[in-house]
Order: sequence, then structure tokens, then C-alpha cells
Amino acid sequence: MNGGKLLIVGNSSSVHTNNLKTLVGGYFGQVKVADSKNFSVRMPLKFIKSFFTSCKELRAYAPSFIILYQVDIAAFAVTVIKRFFVKSLRRCPVLVVGIGSDVLTVADKSALNRRIARYVINHGDYFNAGSVAIKEKMQQLASRPIKVLIANLGTDDILPQTKQDIVFSNRLHKDFYNIRKIIDAFAVFVRQAEYEHWKLVIAATGMETEFLNQARELGIEDKVQCVGWLDKQQNNYWYSVSKIWVSLPDSDSVSISLLEAMSAECFPVCSDVPALKGFLTDNINAVIVRDFEENFFKRAVDLMNDGILNRNRQQARDFADKEKNRQRFYSLFDEALKAEKQD
Repeated sequence: MNGGKLLIVGNSSSVHTNNLKTLVGGYFGQVKVADSKNFSVRMPLKFIKSFFTSCKELRAYAPSFIILYQVDIAAFAVTVIKRFFVKSLRRCPVLVVGIGSDVLTVADKSALNRRIARYVINHGDYFNAGSVAIKEKMQQLASRPIKVLIANLGTDDILPQTKQDIVFSNRLHKDFYNIRKIIDAFAVFVRQAEYEHWKLVIAATGMETEFLNQARELGIEDKVQCVGWLDKQQNNYWYSVSKIWVSLPDSDSVSISLLEAMSAECFPVCSDVPALKGFLTDNINAVIVRDFEENFFKRAVDLMNDGILNRNRQQARDFADKEKNRQRFYSLFDEALKAEKQD
């Protein structure tokens, strides 16, 4: 649709960065990903080297549009480069994308993180968030009124198969996601005779040994399975056969994994986070966990029925329709490039 060059600043190994590239890349003639992993304040020498290497690469590539996919130190570095080191890019439109933890939690962890977030947002031109909560947080961090487009990367439709008595967890193995607490709660759940046959399937990698040791100590080692890092097909399989999907991070947006789970008719068990208000309602179409000591998996089993699961599936499909979200981004690009030509 446009012969220009898009630069995406993001984690090149992240499935989300690649999904963004796939979703919006067709609008541009060329697409390049600048790997955010090259920038780390923990390695000052590497940061400095990456900074000046990026100056040369940005000057040579000469993008006509930049997407900062996450409000982080890499986004800060590219913003500084654009403003002060590569004059030819000063009028290049920049879309700042808040993806969740970057603005909802990280920005409040230290004065430095907050300054970085404020700087990136205050020097962006256009803004995107996947939920109302992230939109509001971005607006709070800005020192001027900003308009934030709510759009997500979309999901593929996942058809449910014959459901099994499985609880599926596929978030990262970080303390932030509270997977140890999920295992504790599952142990309480399966100690009841009517649920003792249920299984907990944990995806992703990093702490499999620790999780299995915990299950062994709780006497449920035969009911917990760690399946490692899953490709798309494998991930979709577990969604399709699981009855419950659980995600209990300290903070979150309306995650793509939640939308995928709802599409596959998994009943969601989720944290009580602001981003989900208005999207999920406790005791209506989800279990919202406020007390980790509660037997919340039993409550989920008691609540789920075909009507709720079908409505959740339709809600996820409407919100995460890829073509609708693609057109939202395309409209933003149209507006940005039209405005640039008029200046």
C-alpha cells in the first residue's frame, strides 16, 4: 500500500514482534527490525557501541516510519538518536506501543524507568495500546494530551476439540507470573476426590525442574506436566483440549494468550488487574482471583457451561480479528504519512 520503509524497534526473537511485522508489514515496501536486546543499561560498553552502530544503521536505512514496540531503554535510545544524531529522521513519524508491563508496572519501579517512559511517550507522534488500562497509563505519563489507538495483533481462530480435564498455563517462567502459586492452588483443587483426575499442563521453559520438585513435595507429581516451549501448532493443541486456562501475573494487559484461550473455549482464570475490567467479569465469564488461598479452580468448574464458553469465544474473535486490527493500524499510517506530506 505504501512504498516506504518501516523500522520496528523490538525484541527480534519475540513472537509478538514477529506478529506485529506480519500484521502491518504489508503496508510498507520494506520492513526492518532493530533488535532491542542490543541495548542494556547493565552493559554500558555494549550499550554505547550499540548506540553509535544504530546511528549509522538508521542513517543508512532511512525509515519513513518507526514503531517503538515497547516503552523501554531501546525505545529511549532510538528516540534520542532520531532527535539529536540523525537529522534526516527528525520528521519521521513514530508510533509508540505500550504492551503492558512496560508502562503498567516497570515505569513505577524506579525514577529512572519512569523518566525513560515519559521521555519516549512525550517524543512520540502516535500511540497504541492493547487495552483501556494501558491507554490510560500512557496518557498519565504524557505531559500533553495524546490520542491512543486501541488495537492488538489479533489471533488466529482456534477450534476447540474434545475437551479434557486439563488446566493449561503457558505464561513465562518468571516470578511475575506466579506459577508457583498456580501449582499450590492446583494441589488444593485435586485433593478433592471428584477432581483428583485433573491435570495441570505448564508450558514455556526455564523453571521446569523447580516446578516439578514443587509438585513432588505437594504429592501431585503425577498430575503436573511440563511440556516446554511450544510452537504455534503445539500451543493451539493444548488450548483446544484444555477446559481451563490460567494466568495470574502481577500485572497484565488483555494478552494475546487470553484471547487465544477464549477463542478455543477455555474458561479463563485470571488476575484481578485493571486491564481486564470490562472485558472479563468475575463469576460471569471468568474467575478473577483476588485470594490465592481460595479454591478458584473449583469455582471455575462450577461456573463454566457451553453458553459462557461460546460467548467468550465470540467476544475474543470480535476483539482480536486480525483484519479489523490491521485496518486500524493502516488508518493510523495513512493519517501519519498524509500529515507528514502536508508539513
